[in-house]
Parts: sequence; C-alpha cells; structure tokens
Amino acid sequence: MTLFVILPLVVLLAALVCFVLWRRERRRDGQPVGWSGLALPLLVAVLAGLGYLTLGLHPETAGWLAEQRRYDDVAQRVIRGEGPNEDDHDISAQALTRVLQSRLARDPSQPGWYTLGLLYDQLGAPAQAQEAARRALALDPDDAGARLLLARGMIAQNQGRLTDEADAQIQRVLEEQPQHDGALMLRAMAATEARRFDLAAQSWRALLVRHGDGEAGRLIRQGLARAEEQRERGDKLDNLTVTVDAPDLPDGGTLFVFLRRDGEGGQPLAARRVLVESFPITVTLTPSDWLQGYPENLDVLRVAARYTPAPGSNVEQARLGSEPVPLALDDSPAARLTLTP
Repeated sequence: MTLFVILPLVVLLAALVCFVLWRRERRRDGQPVGWSGLALPLLVAVLAGLGYLTLGLHPETAGWLAEQRRYDDVAQRVIRGEGPNEDDHDISAQALTRVLQSRLARDPSQPGWYTLGLLYDQLGAPAQAQEAARRALALDPDDAGARLLLARGMIAQNQGRLTDEADAQIQRVLEEQPQHDGALMLRAMAATEARRFDLAAQSWRALLVRHGDGEAGRLIRQGLARAEEQRERGDKLDNLTVTVDAPDLPDGGTLFVFLRRDGEGGQPLAARRVLVESFPITVTLTPSDWLQGYPENLDVLRVAARYTPAPGSNVEQARLGSEPVPLALDDSPAARLTLTP
C-alpha cells in the first residue's frame, strides 16, 4: 500500500481517535454525549478522505511511483558519475529522464545534468537539452562534452543550421582542443546547412588531415566536395537581385519573389517576402532566403513573383502573379518581372 493510500487512512483514524477522546472527556465532566459537536468536522474529514481515495489519486501516480522504484538506483549512479551496469540495457529513456530530473532537483551533480541533457537530446527536446547542459557547465565550465551538447541543442532548434552562439561554444572547445573531432564534425555539418561554406570547408579539411584513410576519409572528402561546390554556386546565386513592376496595381501590399527549377512546383528553392512601398521594387535574395541546396544546373532556374494588395498577407492570399522567367546571373538585376492583374 502506497503513501498516497495510507495518508488519508491515517487522517480518518486520527479523526476517530479525537472523537473517542472527546466522548470520554464529556462523560468525565458529567455532560451529555452527542454527535452534534463533532458531527460536522468528522463528516468533513470522512468525505475528504473518501474523495481523495476515489478522485484525488491521479491515474498516472501508480506508474510514476513504479518508475521511481525501478530507476532511482540508476539515477543515483548517474549522479555519482558511475557507468551503467549489465542490467541497464533495457532502460526506458523517457522514464529515466523523469526520475533523473526529479533526483537532480534534490541532489545536483555535473555528471547527472550532462546525462540528463544527453537524454533530452536523444528524445528530440533541444530546449531542455540546452538547459541541462547549462547547469552542467555551471558546475564544470571546462567540460567539453557539455559545451558541445549546448551547441548541438542550439543547432537543433535552428533546423540543423549553425548559429553564432553555437559556433562560439564550439570555438571555445577548439581553443582548448584544436583537434577535437566531435567539435570539428559538428561545425562542418552545421555550417554547411547554414550555407557558411568557407567555415564548413575549413572544418572538413582539418578532419581530413587526421582521418584521410579508410571509410571516414571517403565521407569527409564527400563533405568537403559538397561544401566547395555549394560555395562556388553561391558565389553566383547569393545576393542576386530581381526587379518587379506592376503598372496597374496599387502599392502597399505584400510581394513574394521565389526561385524554382523550370517546370517544378511545391516548395521553392528560395523565397523572399517584402512589403511594397512603391513599384517598381528591387528585391535581393540573400543566402538566408534559400530553403534548399543550390542546384547543380543553374540554367534551369526560373524566378517568379506573387502579389496581394493586402499588407501582411501570406502567399496563399497572393492571387496576382508574373510568368516565371530565366535568370541572367551576370546581370544586375538578374531578372525583370511584371505583375499583371
């Protein structure tokens, strides 16, 4: 019988004992014994106890208590910085996360917070992983693992793209350990996704120096080649400009300019939304406007625009548009579009 069942029974027993003692004192003083004096308090105590037993016990409490019993020893070993036992192979990550979080609130430790962050990272909860990593770093600012865990959480929240804050965390690790493979790999992959191809190529090359042979070397060369190819294409595609005119449409609306391969629909390769103060307007597509990788064949690119006179509207409301036209990448602007009603 758990504490949550025993406690209301104890309350009921205490109420009964008080009633018996009250009757004894009334008889000793020669006063009449009745229920009127304690009837209401006793009734309240009885109803409260019964209500708790029938309604107050949360349906998930039993499972929570079972998790505490099953994983509390594991959580304590984690907090002490001990490795797993042979019997820990079937551990539930979700259950251990809940138990470890509860235990760390009472007994914080650097290994415990770091392990909790790893669990949150495994469960796809980057915000919670960052919080746990920060708590681990507060206890040990020199821990490279916790610092990379923090950076990984920031990158995950940014759809896999490197942020300045995440890169600062990675850089701190590399300042202490210039050949840290995990830091270099994290930076190389996240910088590629963020279209920071120079930084990505630099990281791939550092990895290639030490791991040029075997399967790892082949994968690193592929990552380096992709970064260099994307950088070359980006030199032609980054910051290209498109001029849009609409002689017969009112100003002040919302304009969407987007790139696609010729004949394709669905998600565009790149898109930018701007508010129009007046026509004609020149729109610049920056690296952050690209939603997919740069295409291998730039000749298939087509640019088009959609417009709605309502400011702040979304693309589904933009019923007015232009015909898609090819890009002249050596010119500025690279294309001229005309919106028609």
